[in-house]
Formats: sequence, C-alpha cells, structure tokens
Amino acid sequence: MLFVQVRRGVDGRRVRGEQRRSELLAATLTVIERDGVAGVSHRAVAAVADVSVASITYHFPTLDDLLVAALQSAAEDLAVELHGRGSELGARPADELARLIEHSVVRRRGRTLALYELYLYAARRPDLRETAGAWLEPLTEIARAFTADPQKARLLVAALDGLLMQALIGARDLDQADVAALLEVLR
Repeated sequence: MLFVQVRRGVDGRRVRGEQRRSELLAATLTVIERDGVAGVSHRAVAAVADVSVASITYHFPTLDDLLVAALQSAAEDLAVELHGRGSELGARPADELARLIEHSVVRRRGRTLALYELYLYAARRPDLRETAGAWLEPLTEIARAFTADPQKARLLVAALDGLLMQALIGARDLDQADVAALLEVLR
C-alpha cells in the first residue's frame, strides 16, 4: 500500500504525521474538557493519547505550541460543524437556535467548556486573537438568518456568547423564551 501512495505522490510519513498530530490535538481537547487549560501538560496529553511524551514533544515542543494548535484546530472544527446551520433553521428559527444552544450546553458541555477556555486563552495572546475570532464567523452566519443588519448579527452573537457562558457556569437555565425575546429585540 505504501508503494501505491508514494507512486501517486502521497508521502505516507507525512500522512501518518498529520494523523498523529490530529490524535494529539483531540487528546489535548479531552484534557482541557476534563481539567481545563491549566491541566494541560505533555504528560497528561500523552496519557490520554496513549503515546510517549517524546511523541508529543516531537510535534509540539512546548505547551504553548500545543495550546495554540489546539485553539486553531478547535476553531476549524467549530466552523465545519456550524457551516450552513443558519440556512437550516427551518420554520421556527428561535426554537432551532435554542436547541443549538442547549446542544452546546448539555450534550457537548465538556467540549463547549474546552472551547471557551481556549477562546479566553487567546485573550492573553494577541497573536491568537485572529484565530479565536475565526470561530465567530460561522456563528455570525447563523445570526444572519435572523437579521440582515450586520451590526445586529454581531450583537446577537455577543448576546448568545453571554447566554452560553451563563448557562455553562450555572448562573441561569437555558430558556427558549429568552432566545425568542433576544431575537425580537434584535430584529
């Protein structure tokens, strides 16, 4: 099989390296879900990925390299997951949007917490702000399904960020009526 890959111009080592990087980034997100950004270490990620620490430091020499790559990977994954969701909201968009928020807070709580931890990590790193900002675009695309006004779409994303954060910390329950009222204010 390797011979066939090489003949077609595919470097098997590069493919395996990219696959290993992806596995290590997934393990990093698992550690962040469980322990937060503060819990990330080469050793903790190695344990989750079931690889040697040397394997991780080969791909990500410093923890900063690992966290930056995790943020970039998470932003790309979120963009892929949310792409096209704005056009798929259906006849009752407020209900669909509330379900999307509920999915993020209940079913994918750990992953959502990890994403926010990485998002806030970028607040301390000016060079990461563009990457962190990249995941606002798919959310803004969803917001455009509710308003044609670009400023109102950005405000809706900011308000939804607030609702998500408050729901994640347990300061409020998710309420479809709040989502509907928010959409009504921003129309």
